Amino acid sequence: MDIDEWEKRYSMAFSSISEILDNINGVFVAYNSNVDAIKHVSEKDIHKLISIVGAKAVQQKVTEYPREIQDPVDLVARLVIAMRDGKAAEVPTYTADTHKWLMDNMVFDKARMGGQAGIISNLLSNLGVNNVITYVPWLSKEQAEYFVDAPNLKYPVIENGVLRLKHPHDAYDVNQLPKINWIFEFSKGTKVEYDGEIFEVPRDNRLIISSRPPWLRIDMSEQLYDQIPHMNGMIDGAILSGYQMIKEKYEDGTTYHDYVKKAVDVIKRLKEGSPDMRIHVEFTSIQNKVIRRTILKDIVHKHASSLGLDTVEVANALNVLGHEELAYAVISKGENSISALYEGAVKLLCELKLERVHIHSLGFYICVASKDFPLTVEEHRDALMFSSTLAAAQALHGDIGSLEEGGTGLGVPISERGHDDLEQLEKYLVRRDVCTGTEFEDGCVCALNHDLIVIPTKVVQDPVATVGIGDTISAGAFAAILAMIRKKGAEDRGS
Repeated sequence: MDIDEWEKRYSMAFSSISEILDNINGVFVAYNSNVDAIKHVSEKDIHKLISIVGAKAVQQKVTEYPREIQDPVDLVARLVIAMRDGKAAEVPTYTADTHKWLMDNMVFDKARMGGQAGIISNLLSNLGVNNVITYVPWLSKEQAEYFVDAPNLKYPVIENGVLRLKHPHDAYDVNQLPKINWIFEFSKGTKVEYDGEIFEVPRDNRLIISSRPPWLRIDMSEQLYDQIPHMNGMIDGAILSGYQMIKEKYEDGTTYHDYVKKAVDVIKRLKEGSPDMRIHVEFTSIQNKVIRRTILKDIVHKHASSLGLDTVEVANALNVLGHEELAYAVISKGENSISALYEGAVKLLCELKLERVHIHSLGFYICVASKDFPLTVEEHRDALMFSSTLAAAQALHGDIGSLEEGGTGLGVPISERGHDDLEQLEKYLVRRDVCTGTEFEDGCVCALNHDLIVIPTKVVQDPVATVGIGDTISAGAFAAILAMIRKKGAEDRGS
């Protein structure tokens, strides 16, 4: 299908999904939100940071590839690595000294809502989803201020043993400290020079320094846990994220096993009385391989319905599941990387017992779904195009204030490079007898044991910001799917 035909399909998909979004009763969103301190890193900025900590020290740390930020040299080294590779990354820091050092040496440009659950909650509220029930265990006054002031956005609290839904502005803990992450955004073409090394940043992207204070727990009070089933009539699905904050060991003697069990118990509780409720887990960069594997095997496996990831996260997931060679092929820059991405998606779908795996890459999305998924491949394609339109609007404006504003993404052109990349995947699939070229033409393929949906995406050449685009993609597609499932259910009952 040529790009002009894809553009027509985009317009129809966005229009059709927009008309049925209010079919959704509601969505539960948890766990992670924080305040993002955003800094766009210039050549002058990176030179200043390197000069403060020392170029030779940075070179040594770059070689060591620190997995967490313990001191300023770790931080600068990981920033250099992210800029060199042009790849998004998230690295934890467990000390407040990191934030203090940054405040002393690097003034941020602006602050905004951060964290997957926080960003997704605001997005769905602004799109007009009826009930967006957001939950973050560490809701401080500062954090609450970054939630949009919308009547459909609600936060669960227990008053006199009864579940109440209030706006986050009226539900925060006055004693709770805020969680602040630093987001370093950098632009293609920025030059970096240190200790005899020189390179230019290959693409726009960002590094997230994720604050992990000791009080940070993916948890829920017993009272709220007991009341979860009371939300079931108000929600059709849940989007869960933030599991990357689980630690192997805690100061009080608890371990990751304790918090993984709690996470699974919440999912089971959500499904009580609604066994068909869709649960989407939004994955992210997880440095600790034990935690990464545990999240996939013990939380996502069998308990989630849907998984959202980017290319690097697919490789990370495959690596800890024992598919090292395929993981390497996914992140390689050769012509086989897109076919490896498809094969990786199929492995995740089958091994984790999921209904769908949605992968977003620059220029295209790949989604594989189980054969018994309640939507047709064409409907699933509409969901992906709806989410791509929202992502383009997010990149254009830095935020989406309404469904109408989300529609401005239709004016962004489809990526020619993404369109060409899909041709490589087509050749691979035809060679493997997965489908014919004609069957691949419209992005909808019914393979032997799964469905495949692929689309070229709309890409903004100079995005206002990159933070939150992946969350917008996954949440937009998942919301579209919930709306279509609700519509089908109503039609079936009517017939």
